[in-house]
Amino acid sequence: MRRTNFTDNWMTYGPGTASVGAGAPLRPGRRVTVQQWERALLFRDGALAGTLDAGGHRRWRARYTLRRVDVRPWVLLVPTQEIPTADGVSVKVTVAGRATVTEPVAFVTAVQDVHGALYLAVQVALREVVSAHTVEELLTGRAELGAELTAAVRGVAELGVAVEHLELKDVILPSDLERARGEVLVAQAQGLAALERARGETASLRSLANAARMAESSPALLQLRLLQQLAATTGHTVVIGTPPFGMPAAAKAKAPDPA
Repeated sequence: MRRTNFTDNWMTYGPGTASVGAGAPLRPGRRVTVQQWERALLFRDGALAGTLDAGGHRRWRARYTLRRVDVRPWVLLVPTQEIPTADGVSVKVTVAGRATVTEPVAFVTAVQDVHGALYLAVQVALREVVSAHTVEELLTGRAELGAELTAAVRGVAELGVAVEHLELKDVILPSDLERARGEVLVAQAQGLAALERARGETASLRSLANAARMAESSPALLQLRLLQQLAATTGHTVVIGTPPFGMPAAAKAKAPDPA
C-alpha cells in the first residue's frame, strides 16, 4: 500500500495569504508534526474531531483526515477602487493592511471562499468611509481614516479572521482636479515668496532710516564707518579733509582769502 504524505494535497489561496490544507488521510499510528505557525483540524469520517496545536501528534484509530491552517498574518491588498466622495468627486483609492486567522475552525468551515468574503467586507467598508468624507479630508487625514476604515469592516469575526489594520495607500484625483490643485499650490508658494520679499524690503528700509537718523545726530559716525570700510579693503586712495567748522583758530587766520 502506498504511503500517504499528509502534505501532498495542500491548497493555498495565493501568495501572502493564509493557507489551508485540503485534507490528507492519516495512517493509524503515524506521527504528524504541526509547525509553530500552524493549527491543524482533525476530522474523522468528515466530522470535526478536534484541533491540534504545534508539536508532534499521533493517532491510532483509522479514518482520520488532517487539515492544516497557516495562522501567520498576511498582507491584505485591495486594488484600485473608484468611489465618489462626499463632495461629488470620483477618486481612485487603494488599500493595504494586514489580517490574521483567529479561529481556525471557523476559517475552514464558515464559508467556501473566506478570502473572497474578507475582500468583499473590506470593499464595502472602504466605500462607506470614502463616500462620507471630502477630497480634502481624504488627502489630509489618512491616519485617522485608516483607523476608521479598520473599525468599519464588519462580519469578519464569524469567518475566523481579524483585520489588524488598514490604511489608504493611494488617493488618485481626476486629472483636471490634480492640475487645479497644483496651480493652487504654485499660487500659494508665489504669494509666500512675495510676502517674504516685502518683509525683507521693509526691514532694509527700516534699517536705512535708523542709520540716517543716527548719522544726522552724530556726523562723526560716518567717518568711523568710512575708516572701517577702508580697513577692510585695499587699493583705494582716499583724501580726508577736515571740515571748516572743525579747523583750529590759528589755521583759519592763515588761510588765504578766497577773494
